[in-house]
This record gives sequence, structure tokens and C-alpha cells, in this order.
Amino acid sequence: MARASRRNRNYALKAFMPDKKENDIDHEKHILSKLNHPGIPQFIEAFEHDGVRYLVQEFINGYPLSYYIAKEKRFSEEEAKKILFRLLDILMYLHEPEEKRLPVIHRDLRLSNVFWCNDKVHLIDFGFACFFEGESECPAENRNKTDIKMSRHRPGEQTYTLLRKEVSPRSDLFGVGVVGLDLFANWIEDEKLFQKPWQDILPASDSYKLFIERLLEPENQFKTAGDALKAISQRGE
Repeated sequence: MARASRRNRNYALKAFMPDKKENDIDHEKHILSKLNHPGIPQFIEAFEHDGVRYLVQEFINGYPLSYYIAKEKRFSEEEAKKILFRLLDILMYLHEPEEKRLPVIHRDLRLSNVFWCNDKVHLIDFGFACFFEGESECPAENRNKTDIKMSRHRPGEQTYTLLRKEVSPRSDLFGVGVVGLDLFANWIEDEKLFQKPWQDILPASDSYKLFIERLLEPENQFKTAGDALKAISQRGE
């Protein structure tokens, strides 16, 4: 993602190389053009130059959550709750549309795709997003709990492979839970502790841990982003 200016206004540019099939600009353009939420950078236009296609969106000030983790910031539980609250609000808009459009599943929730600045949260990069027509491609019961791991910077590749296989609101809720864990990565100074169950090492309240469990565990997961939003509000957003 690059920054560009035109007529004293800043924009974010995403380049799509011609030889990479996974970079489907038309697919991402179509999805973004249907969305209108303050937590999602607005789609502006798409164009081609010298064989490279570009997607133009509203420029968002701030940095991804992964930047703050790399800079060794320690998020407090209060900050984490506010971030998850705003992220779930975006997902409720995507998953439960009031207008006549299909629900959208992001499928790539990670620290690097969530921007945070001045207490505002923005969800970016809809390259893996899909419209949801009511049937999951990969049942949640097929997920292996042992693949849910808390790492210092971000979840492992195997975890995200599982997430991207499923076109269902459940995959995004799982992603929120992983983000909720990774926000605390810098509190764990001894790398050996990452081999233990996350419940044993997460420096957070029991109520926060219970909330994260309900995002991660298939048999006990929240039904919708709205349900999760209500739960975190009751815990004191």
C-alpha cells in the first residue's frame, strides 16, 4: 500500500501485479464499491498504468496494530476492549447489512489489517473478502484447536490458512479473537511461555479471557458479530 496525493488530498494506492492470480482487483473493487462505513476506507477508483493496475482508496492516518507491536507497545486491557468493540462494529455492518446487499466476510483479520489512530479503528485489505450466501465452505467443527496459537507478532501461517478456507461470519469472529490475543504479545517477555496455553499466560482479566474463548472456540462461539458486540459492551467497553 502506497500513499499518493492529488489536488491537495491524500489517497492510498494498492498495486496489483499482472502475473499474480491472487491479486484480483476486479473482485476487491466490486466488494469495496458496495461498502459505506466510517471504519472502512472509501473506494475511490481503479486504473491501470504501465501494465500495473491500481486500486485507490481513502487515505487513513495512523498505523496498523502490527506497527505498534513491532515498536514494543504494551496494549492495556481497556485499549484492547475498545479496539475489539470498534472492530466488531465494523463486522456487524459487513455481516448483517440493512440494505440490499449480500453479507461480506473479510477472511483476513490480523494486526496488519487493522489501523488504529486517535482511538479510531479502520479495517483494510479486502483482497480475500467474499460475499456470503448463507453456506459455509468449511465447517467450523473442522478447525483444530491446537492451531490457535499466540505468537509474538501475529498468528502462524497455518492458522490463517484455516481462516481463509471458510467463507462464514465465524471465520471473522475467530480472527477478532486472534487479534485480541496478539494485542498482548509484548507483555510476554519469556519466549518459552508462548508454548503454554494462552489462557495461562494472557495478562488479562478472567472476563476478557472468557470473551476471547467465545470468539475462538467453535462449539461455544458467538453466533454473530452483534452478539459479541453486546457481550463486550456488558463487560464495560
